Amino acid sequence: MDTSIISNEPEDPIGAQLDEEIASLQSQINSLKSNLKLQTSTILSSQATRNTLRRLQKPTQEPRPQSAIPSTIPTDTSPLNSTTTAQTLHNTTNLYRACNSLTTFRIHDPDPHAVDNGSILALRLDISTSSKFIAPYYIVLNKPFPSSPLLRVHRHTLPPYIPLAHLAERYLPHGKGAVAMGSRAPGQKRQDLNKFARALRREVVAYHNRVAVIKGLRREFRLDKKGRGKGKERERVIEDVSAADAEARQVRIEWVDGRIGRAVVGDGGEVIKCVVMGEGGRDWESERAIMGGRMEGVGERLREGIY
Repeated sequence: MDTSIISNEPEDPIGAQLDEEIASLQSQINSLKSNLKLQTSTILSSQATRNTLRRLQKPTQEPRPQSAIPSTIPTDTSPLNSTTTAQTLHNTTNLYRACNSLTTFRIHDPDPHAVDNGSILALRLDISTSSKFIAPYYIVLNKPFPSSPLLRVHRHTLPPYIPLAHLAERYLPHGKGAVAMGSRAPGQKRQDLNKFARALRREVVAYHNRVAVIKGLRREFRLDKKGRGKGKERERVIEDVSAADAEARQVRIEWVDGRIGRAVVGDGGEVIKCVVMGEGGRDWESERAIMGGRMEGVGERLREGIY
């Protein structure tokens, strides 16, 4: 008898149930903490709260009667004032970043050998995704050619999957025959910083939207959840959802039964093309479900055909 064969022991149903309950309680705790933080920031940001704190700061002019009941309101409002000031500053910053997602400013390069005496024009892109602002992106432009106002990309913090070189070649040409902004030379390539900035922001926003859609699909099918498939959850049908390329323009969907699909997503989030292949050939029904609209609704459309 071959003793090297090890039988697979069945999973403990009680342990699986406890793990599920612990995960559910942890999710509730995180939700309550987020709700508490939101309610606190809302109260501290209100005008009524600021007016109340200002009244408490003012010294009382009239003497308080001796028979008056002592107030239970704390006299030291410094902690609340500092928290309210910080929250107001945070709200103002977010409002500015939301309304002015693209800003320009001038900086100076301290390098004594820098071109154009170190004069630099910088662009800042503020992008929000999943209700949060991410780290801003910066694009630094300079004028490297003597006696020429032509701009060129000097430095940037953009990820490599943003087609910066293509956009710069299209909107900021600096080769032979190129002219600077404001020039009226017909038949020549003219630089346009406004169109360059708008096109660049559109590319960055579209990329983060595509990534957010993929993350949303993974949450819908609970692909990142530990211990998935245990307990009383519905049977898992989708095995994986991921980006098939660096720009996240193609989304790869893998089913448990071995079917594999690939969808091409446009800049606006719409599904342009889709192919689903299985052992029996193309799955036309799943393709029609995925092609039925925008990528955000793929999870709901697939569940309608599954459950």
